Amino acid sequence: MATVSSFPPDQASREANHGIPTRFTPGVVAAIDGPQRLGPEAAGALTLLHVTFADNESAQRGYQHFGAIKPEFCTAPGFIRWLTFSDGVDSYTLGLWRRVDDVMTFVHSDAHRRVAAEQTANPFEYSQFAGVWTVHTATRRSLYCDRCRTKNTAPTAQCHACGNPLDDTFQRDPTPTAPDAP
Repeated sequence: MATVSSFPPDQASREANHGIPTRFTPGVVAAIDGPQRLGPEAAGALTLLHVTFADNESAQRGYQHFGAIKPEFCTAPGFIRWLTFSDGVDSYTLGLWRRVDDVMTFVHSDAHRRVAAEQTANPFEYSQFAGVWTVHTATRRSLYCDRCRTKNTAPTAQCHACGNPLDDTFQRDPTPTAPDAP
């Protein structure tokens, strides 16, 4: 059985992007999962947030506010996954939700309203954007057997053609994170 891992682009792969303005930004990627560990094919709605910070004190206050509301995400009905990443000074979060109604229920929750009111009263972000999208088209997630190359529809634990075990990353525990990760 193959074990899924992460592989950075090698020199030849980086050269394949020659002439295309591509940024490789060092930084932190953080992720949290909802009540069930589901693949992206379960998402019917996406949220995208963008923030910038102009000073360290405000950024730290922002991280603390985000940290305070994350437990609410983890138990929110319809919440699937929250990914935080940076592109230089621009920070983004991408949220995967089952339905737009689930997003809006969370947005109108007491916890979200409280954090939003605190941010409005004493802003920590230099700039902010938030949007919600309904998924228009989504394919089924597939796993390709490393033994016979057969396409298998996820979720699955084995190849339907040859019986080879498959590593469906959403059927196992996520990679452990550092205890002090943002």
